[in-house]
This record gives sequence, structure tokens and C-alpha cells, in this order.
Amino acid sequence: MKQKLFLFLITAAMLVSSCVSNAPPASTAAPESAAAPGPTVPPPENQTGFSARAVSLSESAVFEVVLEKPINDNLVYERELNWEKIPFAIRTDKYVPIGTAFAISDTELVTAFHVINLGQVSMTYGKYFIRDSKGNVYEVDRITSGSNEQDFLTFTVKGRSFTDFFEFETNYKTGDPVYSIGNALGEGIVVRNGLVLGTVPEEESGRWNLLKSSADGNPGNSGGPLVSPNGKVIALVSALRQNILYSVPAELIINRNQKTLSYRIKPTYGHFILANNLNRTFESTVNLPDNYRTLQEKITDAYKKDYALGMETLFKEAPEYLTGPNNYYMLQASLSSSFPEIDFVDQDDDQWTLSKLNTKAYNLVDDGRLLHADLRSWGLYKINKPKSVSLEKIYSDPRYCMDLILQNIRQDRTLAGTDKYRILSYGDPIDVSSYTDTLGRKWISARWLITYEDRIFIMYILPLPNGPALITTSQSSYLRYAYEWDIQKFCDHLWAAYTASFENWDEFINLKSSNLKLQLPPFLENINFKWRQNDAAISFTAGSVSFDIGKTVFDWNNASELFLAPSHYMENDSLNFSVRKIILNRDPRGREFITMYKNIKPDPRLGTNAEENWQDIVQEKFPFNERPAISAQDNKGFLGTVIKPPSASPEVRYSLYLSMEDPRSEDDLSRRLESLKQGVQVEN
Repeated sequence: MKQKLFLFLITAAMLVSSCVSNAPPASTAAPESAAAPGPTVPPPENQTGFSARAVSLSESAVFEVVLEKPINDNLVYERELNWEKIPFAIRTDKYVPIGTAFAISDTELVTAFHVINLGQVSMTYGKYFIRDSKGNVYEVDRITSGSNEQDFLTFTVKGRSFTDFFEFETNYKTGDPVYSIGNALGEGIVVRNGLVLGTVPEEESGRWNLLKSSADGNPGNSGGPLVSPNGKVIALVSALRQNILYSVPAELIINRNQKTLSYRIKPTYGHFILANNLNRTFESTVNLPDNYRTLQEKITDAYKKDYALGMETLFKEAPEYLTGPNNYYMLQASLSSSFPEIDFVDQDDDQWTLSKLNTKAYNLVDDGRLLHADLRSWGLYKINKPKSVSLEKIYSDPRYCMDLILQNIRQDRTLAGTDKYRILSYGDPIDVSSYTDTLGRKWISARWLITYEDRIFIMYILPLPNGPALITTSQSSYLRYAYEWDIQKFCDHLWAAYTASFENWDEFINLKSSNLKLQLPPFLENINFKWRQNDAAISFTAGSVSFDIGKTVFDWNNASELFLAPSHYMENDSLNFSVRKIILNRDPRGREFITMYKNIKPDPRLGTNAEENWQDIVQEKFPFNERPAISAQDNKGFLGTVIKPPSASPEVRYSLYLSMEDPRSEDDLSRRLESLKQGVQVEN
């Protein structure tokens, strides 16, 4: 046998990483029969103390745990990927090595639980395999025992039994020589020597001890054996931290429960909009033996339900939303721009409040615009559609929105550490569905699988009259169900104004009768929007307010804009959600406009400034006293009035304000306001 030297590698990370991100798709790899990297074994016993039996077992009873590379890559890149930057052994391999396993009987193998994690289901890598030193591959079959907490898993594989297998040894002491045997991710099976350093209790409550040694390891060693010089297993390699190898002692595997498997984790739940967290224990017990994929489904299905319960509990423990004492700021808030905002709990005073997000803008063709706010692992976008693109196109083709983001906000794929390739498209989504939020708004949801990094890109699309609002996140594919829950709660708490040119409003309303069958939210169901271009007149209903005004107010045109801002508010001790602010812009510059706002007597906790502003409205003080004002310096005129609801509720007043540039005279301003008042109706 050709002698090979020890490979001494120093790694200070947990042994769970892999080379997935740099793995070419299977279509570029060699056929399945191509040999995997061969084993690397130490010199004979007289040079290392490693017995001939141990050398033989290292070759015949230690296996790589591998995943099959995805066949297709639907991404579109700015330039062709240069796979020659990737080492030959990796780019021609049909499989991705992720860890090590070893035979412990004629039918069973064992590995670290985190290598074959039954609590995670990848959308890219659906199957686990072992691969021997000759390149033969066998799919994992049945799970016979295991523990995610103790980090071991025993299993069988399809179509393979073992004539050579390891035996366990429980007698060892500090200072004994040991050898770690494991997959070196692209280098095959590697053996390293060291000494037993002692044991350390597991971190939660000391229910068992982990063995410490100075034998080295690297990503891929997880699940491999830690053996004595005669080749007997004293522990299973679990992790490397600060150059100390931590392993699962043999006695834990010898005394394993072969009837049931208990999966137990202690996640901390939180949500972007909340200030509180929730610590929770999840435990699921499944019967053994059983197929590994069946067990994955059982455990993940149980965790999905528990995750939802945990998150519901988290929100129940947060400050009460809308009806509690922590909402007086938010119930006075309203939107002033077309970019969406999020309500959230302020961590300083536990008050629900409305965000003031900073955005970055990107100009699109044909007067379109993309606005973006980066919120940790979330993306919030607003697309103002290009004139040449129809709303029906946007809302029937989620790929359009996705491509628009990628073509304006750079995202790269990196090969070989430094070689970057811009991604122009994720291709078509793998599925499209819908979600109706707690406000009755129907969102379009779409998902893209990014196979090269096993991530899922989730996008929720809210149809709006001038282009959608988008919420996005990119996460590991096995976390998709958790982030679906999270993003839907995000949707429930997003505030969005409905704004567009009169022409676009017409197009938006007409989508109800198109193939898309757009569903308007409840607060817009009775909008009855009509733009009469020939008469330069506009009519619509928003909540309890109706407008029917023409060119005696302003010279309206197709580009004139209607802005509707719905919000939550309390009125007569009753919680409402409806349009509270209305803005009509004569043109997109916003220099000639009408604003109508539903003012409600403020909560005393908002302070004297809010109360004084309310009294100014009640007493119809300037500028809401119908007296026109003209500023020669600013070349604009303005005036306003106050409208009482028919019920004459002491808690509600509507302010109506008109502003224009280059005013002719005060009388002209007054005539315009009078015409406006005649065209506005307020109901209870």
C-alpha cells in the first residue's frame, strides 16, 4: 500500500459547513461512476502507533455523507460562470460531501445528527447518501436510533451491508492517544492523531459528558470515529471549537434507545416588529425504525404547528395591539407618502408606533421608479410602474417584479472566493399563491428556489393603483415555513397608501373585471371611482367622504393624482380602519392640491401640542377660517375650512385645505373653495 502522510488541519469552526455554494450543477459533473477522492491514511503502526487493523477499517468502514447536486440552475447571469476556477475534484463531482459516517455492524452506520438533520427538510437536497472509497453511492434508508441533543444518528442504507465495521471501546483515560478519522471535504478520508484531554458536561444541565481531545478536525469530520490505536471507537466526532475536538462518548451510542427518537430544541422566538422575545422548548417523539424522509416529515410537520403556536404566544405577550393603552401614538398616525410604513413596538416605551423609513430610489424607464428600504433580513419595496407597463402585466407576472429588483440592486454569486457574477434573474417562481391579510387586502405571494445556496426567496406583492408594494426575504430553504408565517404577520402590519394618476386609477379599478379579477380591500369596495376626462371632472367615495368636483376647482387632467391613506383610529370608543386622509394633486409636482383630513379629538396622553392643534380646528382658526391668503414671495395662495359631520359629533371634524400657485386673486381662491365645498359630501 502506498504510504501517505498525516494531514494536520486547524479549523476553529463547528464541523457542519460544506462546499455547496461553490458546487457546479450536476449537469457539469462527471457520471456517477466517477471515483470520489480516495482515502488518506497514516503510515504503518511502527511509525504512528496506528494499527494495521485501524488502517484497514479507515478504508473499508468509513464513508462520506453526501448530497446529490441539483441538476438545474434557472438563474440568469450577466456573464457565463467560469467553473475552471473551482478545483477539478469538486467541479466534476456529482455529489456534495457534508460529513462522515462509519459502520458499527453488518447493517448499521452512525453519524452526527447534525449531518443528517431530521429536523430540517431542504428544498434542494432531498436525499442523503453515503459514498465509499471506490465512489459507490448508497441512499440512506431507515433510522434505527438517534438524538439531536446528543448529536448521533444510527441508520441503514439501501442495497449495502458491511463485512468490516468498528467496535466500541469505553475504557479510556486522560492522556491516551486517539485518532480522528473523517471526510476532509474534497480530500477524502483523513486521519489525525491527538490525546484525550478529559470530559466536559453538556451545556444545558450536565445530563451527559462530552469527550475532549487534541486530535485535529476540519469541516466534514462531523460524524466520524474517534478511535484508539487499535481502531476501536471511543467517541463520535461532533464539533471543533478553539482547537479542541468535542466528541460523543461511545457509551451514549451503545446505550441508545432503539424504539423511539426524541427531537428536542429550545428556540428563542422573536419578530422584527416586536421588542419582546419568547423562549420555548419543542419536543417531538417518533417511533423507530422508520424511513428517514418519513421521520423528517413527521418532525417538521410537528414543528410547523409548534412554531405557529409559539409565535401566536409571542404576539399575545407583546403590548396589546390597537385596543390597549400602548396605541395612542399609532392611532393618531397617518401616511404622507406613497412608500409603505410598518407599525411596530418601540423598545424604549413599549408603544405601538409607525415607522419613518429611509429609502433609496432607482429610476426606471418610462418615468418608473423603484424605492427600497433595507430592514435587516427583510426588503421593503415600492414600484411606481413605468408608463409602458400595464398593471395587469405586473400583477400577473411576479417574475417582472423580481427581475426589476435584481436589475437595479446588484446581487452577486461568488465562485472560488473572489470571482463575482451578477445575477439578472431568478427565472420563473416555483409557485405562486395568495394571502389575504387582517385588513382584507389580497396579496400575491411567489417563491424562487436559489439552488446554488439552498435558499428560498419569498416575495409578497400588494397590488396598488400605481404599482405594487413588495415585502421580500431570502432564507435557508428549510426555514421557509417559519418565514412564511413571519412575512404574513409583516403584511398584517404594513400601512400602504393607495395613490396614482387618474388614468392609473381607472386602469386599477378595471382590473376587477379583467382576467386577473383584482379583489379590492373592504375599505375601497365602494370607491365608485370615475374620471370624466372630457369634462375634466372626478368623482369617488372614500370611507364616509364623497367627492364630485370639476374644472371650477382645478384644471384636472390624466396626470392628476388621487392619494388615499387608510389608517386605524378610535371614534366614539370604537376602533375603525378606513381612509382618513385624501389628497388630490392637480399635477405630479404637487404644487396645486387639495387635502382633506379626518381630525379626531386626541388622546390626552399625546400632550398639549396635540390638544392645541385640535382646538385650532374646532375653533376654525387660520388657515381653516375660509379666509384666503396669498404669498407673493412663494407665488402661492391657500385657504381652508372645517366641515362638521351630520351628527355634529364633538370628537370629529374634517379639515379641507386648498393650495395653488400663481393665484389670480383672493376672490378666485374663495370661489374655488366654495365650488370644492359643494362637491364634497360627508356622511356619519
